[in-house]
Amino acid sequence: MSRLFIQSFNVTRGDDKGEVNISWDSISNAKLYIIQFSGTAGSKNNNEWKVADIVNESFYTLKGLKKNRTYFFRVAAVNSSKQGPWSRKIKKLI
Repeated sequence: MSRLFIQSFNVTRGDDKGEVNISWDSISNAKLYIIQFSGTAGSKNNNEWKVADIVNESFYTLKGLKKNRTYFFRVAAVNSSKQGPWSRKIKKLI
């Protein structure tokens, strides 16, 4: 298994409307984490991911999502030489 693989990954509703809290296990040799989301990743015909942010912490609050819509989330760790594999994707109704 890759040293950059994120095994533990969680998405919960935030305090405000259209907000989610995203957290994952910290990887010791990771310099950054890329957070992506999609409103269509569950579709067989469309796998459009958008970068929410690139951070150096193992948590993130994403704001501005549309209420009563399903989103998918994933994260990948990056060290000084490469990006690791994407975490499992999480489906969440906002």
